[in-house]
Amino acid sequence: MKKTRKLNSPLLVLVILSVLLLIKLGVFRYLVYGEVSWLRLVAIDFPVFMLLPVLLFVVLRRVSPLVALIYNLFVSALLVSIVWYERYFQTVPSYFDLQQGDQAGSVMETVSLLYTPLDFLFFADILVYAALFVLYWNRPLTMKNRKKISVAAFVLVAVSAVTTVVALQKPILDMTLFAKEQGFIQTQLVQAAQQNSASAQMHLVSDEELAELKGNEFVPYTEHDRFGIAKDRHLFVIQIESLQNFAINQSINGQELTPNLNELLGDSLYFDRMFQQIGAGNTSDAEWLLHMSLMTKGLDPTVNYLNGTPLPSLVNMLNERDYYTTTYHADKLEYWNRAELYPSLGFDYAYSSEEIPNEDLIGLWPSDRTMFQFAEGEIQEQIASGKKVYANLMTVTSHTPFEVREQDKYLELPEEYVDTYTGNYLQSIRYADEAVGEFIDFLKAEGIYEESMIVVNGDHSGLHGRPMTKTDNELMAGLLGHTYSLKDRFLLPFIIAAPGLFESEVNSNFGGQVDMMPTIMNLMGIEPQSPMVGHNMLQYENNLLAVRYYLPGGSYITGDHMYLGQNARYPERYYDFDTMERIEPDKETIEQKQENALKILNHSDALLSNFLDEGEEEAETGEES
Repeated sequence: MKKTRKLNSPLLVLVILSVLLLIKLGVFRYLVYGEVSWLRLVAIDFPVFMLLPVLLFVVLRRVSPLVALIYNLFVSALLVSIVWYERYFQTVPSYFDLQQGDQAGSVMETVSLLYTPLDFLFFADILVYAALFVLYWNRPLTMKNRKKISVAAFVLVAVSAVTTVVALQKPILDMTLFAKEQGFIQTQLVQAAQQNSASAQMHLVSDEELAELKGNEFVPYTEHDRFGIAKDRHLFVIQIESLQNFAINQSINGQELTPNLNELLGDSLYFDRMFQQIGAGNTSDAEWLLHMSLMTKGLDPTVNYLNGTPLPSLVNMLNERDYYTTTYHADKLEYWNRAELYPSLGFDYAYSSEEIPNEDLIGLWPSDRTMFQFAEGEIQEQIASGKKVYANLMTVTSHTPFEVREQDKYLELPEEYVDTYTGNYLQSIRYADEAVGEFIDFLKAEGIYEESMIVVNGDHSGLHGRPMTKTDNELMAGLLGHTYSLKDRFLLPFIIAAPGLFESEVNSNFGGQVDMMPTIMNLMGIEPQSPMVGHNMLQYENNLLAVRYYLPGGSYITGDHMYLGQNARYPERYYDFDTMERIEPDKETIEQKQENALKILNHSDALLSNFLDEGEEEAETGEES
């Protein structure tokens, strides 16, 4: 009986929980950061995670050992979720990502590709708890050793407070690196504090200064190359899920991956060096970049902070020119807060899963073919009424994990590609291309094609993260003829088809997603009424892009080199952008480009603050600073 009483001691319960928690946090740090660092684990991570159960044992007079088990399971589930998120997105999630249960599909659909046997260690201690519950912990604990537990609670509170205060003094440049050095929970607290800070100082720059920061000389908008040549044409923007630039004009086994888009290039201006710039909002961020030409918040989805102010968007500028503006996406409007985004952008109507038939399902959604066929009927009616039309059409079938039905597989893949992540991606992109081709045929058959400008772009990369195994990377190397690189991952196609205006034209000026809107506006003869961060890619040869979230903080890209800042796993890296070979860092160039990129980001944040509900932010002009 004496032994039983000792094993039923509250202090012993906490000691066992502490040991198990230390082991889990060690495994977590190894999986996410590539190292354990026991000093940081014990001094920074452990006190914060251990604080809640210890405080409960101090406050409550009697407590069931079940509390320890429930908390243990919660921590295990949290840590595994973070591990899987990091494997897929290659960055740790923010506090906002963790509370978006309805938006976890991107990760959960690929769980079978993300987990490893080591992950089960997070739950292996359930067997220990089960044995202790059966033998010793089958009744509530009477709070003994309260003084010792109170002392432990005081120490944990003090250490947690100190580490959090220290973390609050530092800026978050890279989420994963910050979490590695300052603690995951502290990182969430710092992000929340910075998010709600009312003292942010941001600086605006003039259009002339912005052009100079990118290495260009400003040219008035109406003097740009080919200004207004597509004025008053119908505009169709087709945003293809996960379409990367390497797929264009690419073949496998003698078969084109995108035969319909390749054919469209005959009437197109094709920008083949457009870089991904989305943040945590993924596809919704791609919509924001296209329609606003402002950078996203980065660590949080921009769409979740809109204050309802009408936006100076491409959509609203088309509305002012008597276009009927619509958007089509076969999902709920609540997803990524589009119910707030679309009215602010100014769309006359947003077609979603409420209107698009829930038929011909591929994965979780109606097929791209279903969406396009529905849109065709609406577009016919709109044009028949004499309206100029802007339709924003977003595909979804080529969403991860890229699994399409047998009847929708148009490629005969080599045996080694069959049922691989890479092979599935190629099949899904080929299907999306077929659906787009059928829509283009509809425009031609209805006599709409010759009167239109058709923009095709990818929203973000598809082949990335842990689902890309060694085999997948080898398959990509075989397909491309070189190692699959960050350049291959992040370059997205930007195609502008305008029959009679372009003929198989390729433009290799370097740009980002933020540059699509100014380029489209230039061709349609629309002069900006408010500042933008992007520029017309037809006019300017030089560029400087900062990328938040998917590259380490401090990273930037130009047309000739890519600089990646330090993150949790790698030191800083410097690449020749054409060859993607490592080159010797030029410290002077890096420092100057980083300074210029930061000025561009601050300028964008100052403009963005006018449309977000996140505390009062004061924007200052460069002249006043």
